Amino acid sequence: MSSNNNEWDLIIFGENDSINTQTIWHAASLARSKGIQKHDLVIIDWPKDPIVSCGLHQSINKVVDLSFCELNNIPVVRRVCGGGAVLLDSNQLFYNVIAHIDSNIIPRNVTALYSKLLEPVVNTYRHFKVDANYRPVNDILVNGRKISGNGATLIESVQVLVGNFILDFPRKEMTQILKVPSEKFRDKVYKSLEAGITSFQDELGFIPNRNEIIEVYTKELETTLDIHLNPTELESETLELMQQLRSTYLTDEWKFQVAHRGKNLIHKVKIHASNYIVEGVHKSPGGLIQVICEFQGANLVDILISGDFWIYPDFILPQLEQHLHNIDLNTIDLESFIEAFLTSHNCESPGTTAADLSQSIQNAYQNISRSI
Repeated sequence: MSSNNNEWDLIIFGENDSINTQTIWHAASLARSKGIQKHDLVIIDWPKDPIVSCGLHQSINKVVDLSFCELNNIPVVRRVCGGGAVLLDSNQLFYNVIAHIDSNIIPRNVTALYSKLLEPVVNTYRHFKVDANYRPVNDILVNGRKISGNGATLIESVQVLVGNFILDFPRKEMTQILKVPSEKFRDKVYKSLEAGITSFQDELGFIPNRNEIIEVYTKELETTLDIHLNPTELESETLELMQQLRSTYLTDEWKFQVAHRGKNLIHKVKIHASNYIVEGVHKSPGGLIQVICEFQGANLVDILISGDFWIYPDFILPQLEQHLHNIDLNTIDLESFIEAFLTSHNCESPGTTAADLSQSIQNAYQNISRSI
């Protein structure tokens, strides 16, 4: 820990290797936790080339057109926080706020964290005459359209906010990287992106100077948090960690960890007349929940939970899956059972409740009749 919690480091990394834009904040968080980075810090960068970044809980094979990405040399990685798949490129300016949990500056509650740390982002947009507003849990909107994507996580003893200023958004390209059932559906996705996402370019007809955006944002951050940002560079050990994580991020074990976790379910066939493998989907305010369940009668034999929702701690889902094994839906109050687990593990799931998780499983169970 720093002796002065109000003195923070500012690293304006600038243009970065696309994969390293995802590993840099992960590495810096680990380095801060281990004491390699002596101060809390803010990192600002942007990708040199396009990259697809997927949420920690997503089954990448199901949401991303991997063949298209490979054909067009667009790397696909899994980041270490939740949310959905998104195409990132040089027209997005990333900010990463990294603070030790003992700093007493960043709220521990994730909803309060978003509220505080997104205020400087909103104020920066407003400085440039863009009428941005914060909407809980983690959205910044202009006339109902999203103009900034944000996520938060806890890495060891460090809290992290990752987000972006959207200078311009590649809607057409975004629709191409997604796995969709038909070209007609792809057109619907494009229209949805048009209606749901905006940018500096859309709102102003031009993109403000990147350096001016950075200057305004960092001043707003200093004012909101009552800190002083000192321009510096990352420690060499942190950069080494970044490269090590880059190698990890490129492995199938990291990228397809959700599919690997549920490989027995995904590849399993019906064992006998009373066993069924069914899927359930439920949309909560916090994101889409997808489950694959194996039922023997009303007994939940096995389950895989994925989606673009948020839950903290980030790596709690495998434990929840194990906790749900062999419960009988006819004899247990599923919502209360899940709620007790979340409470006992101090989980936060902004926008997603035990009722939502329960509903996704109930929806799967109801699909048994359709699979007979």
